Amino acid sequence: MTIKEMRILFAGQTSDEYGTFKGYIGSTNTESNDEESELITTTNSFKDTWDFHYKKKSAPLQFPITLIKSDGTYFDSYEERAIKKWLVKEKREWLQIDQEDLSDIFFYCHLINPRKVDVGGNNAGIQVTCVCDAPWAWSGLRKKTYTTVDGTLTFNFNGMFDFDDYILYPQLIILPTINGITKIKNNTTSEEIIINNCVTTEQILLDCNTDKIQSSSGRIIISDWNKKTISIVEGINSFTLTGNYSLTFQYRLPIRVGG
Repeated sequence: MTIKEMRILFAGQTSDEYGTFKGYIGSTNTESNDEESELITTTNSFKDTWDFHYKKKSAPLQFPITLIKSDGTYFDSYEERAIKKWLVKEKREWLQIDQEDLSDIFFYCHLINPRKVDVGGNNAGIQVTCVCDAPWAWSGLRKKTYTTVDGTLTFNFNGMFDFDDYILYPQLIILPTINGITKIKNNTTSEEIIINNCVTTEQILLDCNTDKIQSSSGRIIISDWNKKTISIVEGINSFTLTGNYSLTFQYRLPIRVGG
């Protein structure tokens, strides 16, 4: 028999606070649906081959988690209720598992279907199913900041992804240092953002994934924006910044989970 202990963090709390750890007893198995997908194809009576259309992601990543008490005792009814309150939320929360091969990996998920792990009529563990928002895990929140010098800056951003043909749509945080126009251009994709009438007293947040923009000053900034966003593709992306400001890229990357 082997026991593997792992600390988990979920919804801002840790398993240490509840005197538990994530454990496996005996041999381990994934019991998950890593990257479950379906190929969409068609054919007809005049053809001997199938035409490929696209690959459909069939289901989000999901896997079981079992919590065991750190002192080796059983759960009583009060502890069980406290654990369920912590884990079973009405909205998605971030889950991190402290495990050497899962460092800097997060799951944005629901924990559902809590059930007891019965050993001889006693509650030896509490198991839940983790259902993620995607077919993969996520990296930690990453940030890279660039500041223009004398009104311009050109730099390279190297996109390194776990998936082929993945396109990253970052959040942009813009802090003007002089009133005026802000331009952000990805020369590799020919995409350009232009925002007029920026002022030093505001912070501008542009989410390139949801196409939402807002200013900390509360002004209606959408009329000064050219309604464009930028993306980052795999490999070298050449950027040119025009104007006087600092720019922060904020993003998470999809991570393939090892077996």
